[in-house]
Amino acid sequence: MSRILTAGLILFPFIGLFLAFPAAFSWDEAFGNTVIYVIILGFINVWLGIGTAWWLMFTESRWKTSVEWFTFLPLFIPVMASMFGMYIALAQLGLVGTHIGVGLVLLVTTLPYSIRLAYNAMYVIGRTLLEQTLMLAPWTRFGLVLFPLLKETIRTIVLFSTVIVLSQFVLVQLIGAGLVPTVTTRLYQSYAGNDVSLALQNTWVLILVPVLLYLGLGGLFGIWIRLVKGRLQ
Repeated sequence: MSRILTAGLILFPFIGLFLAFPAAFSWDEAFGNTVIYVIILGFINVWLGIGTAWWLMFTESRWKTSVEWFTFLPLFIPVMASMFGMYIALAQLGLVGTHIGVGLVLLVTTLPYSIRLAYNAMYVIGRTLLEQTLMLAPWTRFGLVLFPLLKETIRTIVLFSTVIVLSQFVLVQLIGAGLVPTVTTRLYQSYAGNDVSLALQNTWVLILVPVLLYLGLGGLFGIWIRLVKGRLQ
């Protein structure tokens, strides 16, 4: 009974969508911005998340505790609480209303979660096992060892950052000053304007982007692991 209830609660938000599908998808600026942000931020989150987690695990610096504390601090503070400070800082740099400003604020929002996910995965694998890769060159270490070991964590980081990016409306609208449209901001506008057709299209984009990413990453991991196995044989 509990499984049926859980499945029902998970599927409940999608019941209405299963009954309607947009006739066509139109590629426009909002759609393009959304895809670019998802791809670039996913890559940067994986790169910085794993790199920072590796540093936290192996560094002997006296600053380690302070860096770790400041790195994970945003996990306990709501984004809305730090939004005004980010706005002031970006305004001083002239980045409000720009793609760079929106990208930076989305990166600041997603990166602490990516670091935590990577750090927890490395902690589970164990420092003893990872220490054996220290003699390898950085790219070899990542491609032949970390990538296969952390493939599910990498996929989680990419999908988690994607979902956060696709969910942000206030940050994008504020930092973008209404000049940087995304699917999410346009979705709110279509709701406000009662444009059911456009709202349906935008909603399906929000669903399909993570699904396609999940499938694409699964295929990429499968191909890469086969190549690594072939090289090691």
